[in-house]
Amino acid sequence: MVTAFRPGPGREQPEDLLGHACALVRLCGRDSAIAAVFLALVLAGTVSRLAAGLPGLPALALLPVLAGSFAVSAGYAVRSRRTLVAVLGEVRGRTGSPLDPGVPWTPFASAVALDDRVRDAELRRLLSAAHRCGELSWQAVAWAAATSVLFLFWTLAAAMAGG
Repeated sequence: MVTAFRPGPGREQPEDLLGHACALVRLCGRDSAIAAVFLALVLAGTVSRLAAGLPGLPALALLPVLAGSFAVSAGYAVRSRRTLVAVLGEVRGRTGSPLDPGVPWTPFASAVALDDRVRDAELRRLLSAAHRCGELSWQAVAWAAATSVLFLFWTLAAAMAGG
């Protein structure tokens, strides 16, 4: 898996760092999409079940646990996205450079490329942020899976209570 990459001093090329950061960002997006699908299914199932009538007392007692797990998963997905956007904005603000990997690291309206040391420091910040976002998005998936399991228990409790 790409997340196991640990750059060492002087061994990596800037293109490698940027490539690893981009791969991690793609994985973050995939993980967030998976979490969103789980959460959407749980939300749709819960709303449709509640629209059919209030479930019994055991199911109502489990509803706050389900809602809490849902909120934690959604929070991790949002934090992952906000962290990435904030870091990209900071790097762009410090360098004036576009952050699209297909665009050269030369700032707009300037013929001077970034200093190698500055470029490497900014790339390391991007890679660090990508690792952090990867961890947050993985936590979102884990909590979404737990929410799905809790939803199954909640549905069983509602069915057993006759609601």
